[in-house]
Amino acid sequence: MAKHIYFSFWARVPNWLLAHRMAVSVLTFVSPFIVSSTSYKTLAQTPSGQRVDQLIQSFSNEDLLEQLNSATTLGNLNDRDFSSEALEKLKQALVNPDWRVRSGSALVLAQKGGVLVKDALPTLVKTLQDQNWFVRSSAARAIGNIVAEDTGDPNGANTVIEAAKFSSYLVDALQDQDFSVRFSAATALVKLNTKSSFIVSRLISNLSNTNDPQTRLATAENLNTISTEVTPILPSIAKALQHSEPSVRGLALETIGSIDTNTNATLPYLIQGLQDPDWTVRNKAARAIVRIVTNIQEKARANFFTTSDLNAIDELQTIQTILQNPQNHFYNNEKASVSLAINALQAAQRNK
Repeated sequence: MAKHIYFSFWARVPNWLLAHRMAVSVLTFVSPFIVSSTSYKTLAQTPSGQRVDQLIQSFSNEDLLEQLNSATTLGNLNDRDFSSEALEKLKQALVNPDWRVRSGSALVLAQKGGVLVKDALPTLVKTLQDQNWFVRSSAARAIGNIVAEDTGDPNGANTVIEAAKFSSYLVDALQDQDFSVRFSAATALVKLNTKSSFIVSRLISNLSNTNDPQTRLATAENLNTISTEVTPILPSIAKALQHSEPSVRGLALETIGSIDTNTNATLPYLIQGLQDPDWTVRNKAARAIVRIVTNIQEKARANFFTTSDLNAIDELQTIQTILQNPQNHFYNNEKASVSLAINALQAAQRNK
């Protein structure tokens, strides 16, 4: 039977609201290409500290394009000029009485991204509760860019933990009353999930690609740390599974499947997703499960299983039953992946 995907979320967005909010979103993305060269030349001759002050003050300009130009100019300052003093000024601007200043600061942090502005994350989380929709939307985008582009952790474990921590705030933002905030939160979550899933897979792959005992031990400890630290935030993310909007439930399932390696703790949420009334949600639950069982197969090749993996056999068998029901119309590769994972775990149990 053919599978139909219904974009019910977009269908319920009024055309005038969609056009307005998408226009603002597009402007924030294209503004780096339309900043006036005159403002760059003038600011280049201004001392660094004064330059930052002038740009932050210019966020209050009534013209939206000029606001975005100023934010882009400040975001384009090189790292030498973008000092800790500039970061402190931007953090202060996030609580400025003028919403335009608050949003401008968040947009600068979104553009800069990475470890350089990581200290602004706690303030940005608070900004997700701002009264203004544009400020909340800009804050969500900034959180995603900062955490996703953070390259300060060479082994990746802390990056995954950070992604899980801030994903919980972004999933809460998926329930925001404003479409633009939900859109920015969803975009940020995609960035975090992609990085987290990649790092966890890389760590597991490293186990089977090295014979050095110390390297294997360090990698195993990193994976255990990720699992231990990430699990407490699962209930926060799982709140979105109760949301009335299918797109929110689906993204929550993608997030759970991407950032957590504690198999036994994760699968009950995904089993719930497999039985969702909306096909798109069930499909995303199945994809998340495939990612998890693929990791289990990689662990089998590396001869590395956690207690959580071994305790997940019952949940995987439940998933197998759901997938194999012909009325659910799941794909054969999804069924096969789960079966291979079950076989690998059962073999590991026999060899204990």
